[in-house]
Amino acid sequence: MAIVATAISVVAATGHGEPVEAAPIETVRSNAGPLGPITVIGDSVMLGSLAYGPDLTQRLVEQGWGPVRARAGEGYSTGYFPVDSSYRASYWINVWKSQGWDPAAVVVNFGANDVGLCQYRPESLDQCSYNAIKHLVDALGPGKRIWWPKITRFPLNRPSMDAWNAALDRMAAEHPDFHTWDWPSVMYATGNYSGDHTHLSPTGYRNRSLWMAQEITASLARATQVGAAAPLPSPSGAVSEMVPIGPTRVLDTRTDPPGRLAPGQTIEVDVSDVVPPDATAVAAYITAAGVGGAGHLGANACAPGIESTSFTNYTAGDRGAVTITPLTADKKFCVYTHAAADVIVDVQAAFVVDGLRFSPLPTLQRLVDTRDTAASQHLELTVPAGAEAVAVNITAVLGSAPGHVTAHPCLDPVPTTATLNYLPGEIIASSAYIPVSDEGTICLDAFSLVDLVVDLTGTFAPDGALAFQPAVPTRMVDTRDATGGWYPVHGLGQTLDVTVAPPGAKAVTGTITLVAPMRTSHLQAWSCGEQPENSNVNALAGRVLANFVTTGTTPEGKLCIFAINTGQTLFDTTGWWVE
Repeated sequence: MAIVATAISVVAATGHGEPVEAAPIETVRSNAGPLGPITVIGDSVMLGSLAYGPDLTQRLVEQGWGPVRARAGEGYSTGYFPVDSSYRASYWINVWKSQGWDPAAVVVNFGANDVGLCQYRPESLDQCSYNAIKHLVDALGPGKRIWWPKITRFPLNRPSMDAWNAALDRMAAEHPDFHTWDWPSVMYATGNYSGDHTHLSPTGYRNRSLWMAQEITASLARATQVGAAAPLPSPSGAVSEMVPIGPTRVLDTRTDPPGRLAPGQTIEVDVSDVVPPDATAVAAYITAAGVGGAGHLGANACAPGIESTSFTNYTAGDRGAVTITPLTADKKFCVYTHAAADVIVDVQAAFVVDGLRFSPLPTLQRLVDTRDTAASQHLELTVPAGAEAVAVNITAVLGSAPGHVTAHPCLDPVPTTATLNYLPGEIIASSAYIPVSDEGTICLDAFSLVDLVVDLTGTFAPDGALAFQPAVPTRMVDTRDATGGWYPVHGLGQTLDVTVAPPGAKAVTGTITLVAPMRTSHLQAWSCGEQPENSNVNALAGRVLANFVTTGTTPEGKLCIFAINTGQTLFDTTGWWVE
């Protein structure tokens, strides 16, 4: 990696965090990274992050950025004030632009000097702070993704610190891609104090560079379209309609042979006793119970490649999800587990020649949100008249104990099946196909007290709009390796449009997976019109979670997927819906 630096041996602070005279530092790391080029510019606080290695530019390269061009200097300011040009950030931005350097991602660290200069301006401290920030934002130009941490001057100059940081919040509210970081809270929480409450010790600067690189990446990293859409899945069987079943448990290896599955093992699941003779596919909620490590489940019609797709991921406890999988001629399908686990299979529906047809809702209908009422272990919900079955998305919110939810057509007794498994303190969703009772209701029973959100996404009736074309489960999107064309990460607030079904399809069914988000996150998938308000899959930072999705597509067979925070996104198509 080529590195060009000037004055790299100069220190910006003493071991006690006191500022000293220091020459500016400019560093260029020229190797390209998958996240693309990035600019770093700042004052004496940033100078310390360039002086002490591993410095910020190295940490950014480790995250995947590059080339990186960085400059910082003591006394530097945004450029709003009439000081010598070489001390003005806007001057250096314009110089770099004239040299052809103008990345979309920019890291800025100014404030302590600017807010001090504001005392000589006629406008108020609040307005001067905002004007100084806006001056540099305008100099950077439109289309920039900007990351700018808050400053620390407390307790020496609390009013100026508060004014500047409030101006950063104001800019973040106004600018479409401006991100700020609450450095004061981090500094005081981690003990990185400094004598002047602005500069740091060498160790403090090194820690801050590591944290900044992670926060910068979480805020500014974006996917770019680097390739074509993935090849479409092959249809598996004829177009079919849905028949609700049960829900009915057909396998539980905790009590049924062959017993607990070993890592990498595949098991055949025989559903011939519960599905019609002409069934071509089955929808089932499949649980990995008591898992022996991190891994995933895959399912298909006992064909090669079962390990290469997933419909649920697990790390601990019990984790399950719905999937639709084609059946073999003798009404079997196979389940693969990556790690040792018991496998539980609860059938919800079969797909046959003559059954119920699906009518997706143009916008979801929220049936209940117990956060607005009161948590209950039993819910009875009314669904639209004429529906014989419904497609819903059920979300468990911050339960205090592990448990599961059973959704059913208000049966008595409650079936011994699962529709959603949840762990304490998490937000997790699961889709389900639920038969409707004669009274036009569905019921949900929870093993332990937990808030539940239930969104109706569509109905099934003999005169419904769409029939289902099952397909060989196929990965259509994976931002980790550019499957589907998008790479290298699904960024904060970014919407990807991805091809998941053939032209003419009205809706798609598949598994959406959120992989290791850098902050707690969720994904939304929809037909690229007005963005919905719900979430399809939720995950805490660093976790991997999946959910089953049935949603509309564009006429070209595309799906829009939105990420609230940076992470990796996968989508596996298992079929699509046609008129």
